[in-house]
Amino acid sequence: MSRNPGLRAIRFTLLLALFLARPLAAADAPAASFDLADYQQRVAGVLDVRAKAYRFAQDNGILNNDMPKLTREQSNKLRDLAKQYLQARSVLLPEAERVSGLFHNGVEVVLTSSFKTGTRVPQAPVGMSEDIRPPQRWLNPLDEAGKRQMLDIQRGLAAAMVLMDSFRIAVEPYEKNASVRFALSYDVNSQISLRNLSSNYHSLDLRTRLYSATRFVDDYMAWRRTEQLPTSAEEEYLYALTQSTLWYADLRESGGGSLSDTLGNLNADLKMQRQYIQNVLSYGLSMGFGNIVGLVQTRRGKLARMPEADMNKLASELKPLDILLEKTPFRLTDKMIPGHYGHVAVWLGSEEELQAIGVWNQISPVYQQQIRKGGRIVEALRGGVTISTLQHFLNIDDLLVLRDQRPVDEIYRRAAVLTALDQVGKEYDFNFDVYSHKRIVCSELAYVVFPDVQWPLARTLGRYTISPDNVAQMAVNAKPVFDPAIIYRDGKRVDTGLRDTLAKLIGSPPQQMASNATVGR
Repeated sequence: MSRNPGLRAIRFTLLLALFLARPLAAADAPAASFDLADYQQRVAGVLDVRAKAYRFAQDNGILNNDMPKLTREQSNKLRDLAKQYLQARSVLLPEAERVSGLFHNGVEVVLTSSFKTGTRVPQAPVGMSEDIRPPQRWLNPLDEAGKRQMLDIQRGLAAAMVLMDSFRIAVEPYEKNASVRFALSYDVNSQISLRNLSSNYHSLDLRTRLYSATRFVDDYMAWRRTEQLPTSAEEEYLYALTQSTLWYADLRESGGGSLSDTLGNLNADLKMQRQYIQNVLSYGLSMGFGNIVGLVQTRRGKLARMPEADMNKLASELKPLDILLEKTPFRLTDKMIPGHYGHVAVWLGSEEELQAIGVWNQISPVYQQQIRKGGRIVEALRGGVTISTLQHFLNIDDLLVLRDQRPVDEIYRRAAVLTALDQVGKEYDFNFDVYSHKRIVCSELAYVVFPDVQWPLARTLGRYTISPDNVAQMAVNAKPVFDPAIIYRDGKRVDTGLRDTLAKLIGSPPQQMASNATVGR
C-alpha cells in the first residue's frame, strides 16, 4: 500500500459468519467507541479460564484417556469450568462479531491510501451484466472513517484469534473424550454446546478467511512501519495480541491452505501437541497478560527528565554498536521479565561516525534520513523493530551501556551496523525464539548483531531464548566480551566500580559466569 495511486492496492474478502449469533449494523454505520481497558479485561477473562480448563484436564487424567474415572467432585468442577468458559466466551464474542458488519455478502475490501473510505461498485468488465457487479469496500486508514473501521477490524480479528486459541486449549482436550464430550454437550445449561463450538473451530472456510484477515492486517502494519507512521496504543496492543496466538503462528506457517494438515500432524504427534500447548500457557498466556498490562505506566521514567545538555553529552559518549539495556520499574511488564534489566537496543551512531567506519553509503536512504533526524537506536518494540531517538528511549530509570572491547576490524563493524538495520521492520517475536529469523525479540538484537559471540542462551520449553540479563552477563563473566561503559541507576549516574555494580544488579558475580564466557570468531 502506498500514497502513490499507481501502486497496487491490497485486497481480500473476510467473513466470520461462523462466529455470529445476530446480524450487525451496516458497514457505513459509525464505529462504536473502543474502551481499551474493558477489552483487555474481557480478554483476560478468556485467558484465565482456558488455562484453568487445560490444567484441569492435565491434572485429572483426561488428556489421552478415552474413559477417565472422575469423582462427582471432579465432574462438578468440570461442568463449572465449562460454564465459566462459555460465559467468558460470550463476553468477548461480540468483538469478533463486529467484523462481519464490514465483510459480508462477498464484499471485496480494498486497502488504499489514494481514495476516501466508502463502498463502490466498480465498472463491469466487458460481457458482464451490470446487475452482478460485486461491490467493493475501499478503506483508507488515513481518513477518519478508515481509521475507525481499521480499528474495528483489528479488535475483531484479535478477539477471533483469542477465541480460536481458547477452543484448542480449553475445549479440544475434552472433545477427544467421548464420555466427557457427551456430558459437556448435554449437561451444561447453555444454548451453545460443545458440538456447536467444534463445528465452528474445525471449519476450513473459517480458517481460510482468518488467514486472509491476518494477511490484511500484517500488510497494513508493515505499510505503517515503512511509512514511519506512529501506531496508536490501541493498534499496538491489538496487533501484539493477534501475533501472540497459536492460530496466528499456524496460519503464517501453513499459508492458510494447508492448515488442516498442520493441525492433523500436531494431533498425531501427542508429544509435540503437549509441547505446543505448554508453549502457549507459558509464553502465549504470559505474553497475553503482558500485552494487557504493557500499556500501564504509573509515571514517567527518571531519565526522561534529563536536561538537554546532559542528553547531548550522553549521546556524544556513545559509540556505534554500543548495546543499551534499560529498566522501567514503573511499567507492569517490567515486573514480568526475569532479572534486573527488561529491554535491549543497539546504538547506531551519527552520520559522521557511520561515514568514519565506511558504512554510510551502504545504508538505505530511508534510514539515512531517519538518522539525520536524530534516529540513533535500533530496538524491537511490541509494534515491530524500529529506529528511535535517544530522547524517546530515555523514558527509563536505569541505563546500562555495553561496549565491545575486542579489537574487531572495520569490516566486522560495517557488517554489524548493516545487520542491525536489516532487522528494522521485522515483527516482534512473542515466542522469544532466537532461532527464528522472521521475527525478533529485543534482547535477540545483540545475538544477531554480534553473531560470533557465544551468548549464554537459556533453553526453555523446547526453544532457546536470551534475556536482557543474559546479555548483561557477557560483561561480568571471567572473560568479559563487553565492558560496562556507562551505568545509570535509579536515575543517577554511577561513576566508579561499574563492573562490580553491574554484577550486583544482575546477581551474577564474575566467577559464576565463567562457563558461559567462551567467544568464537
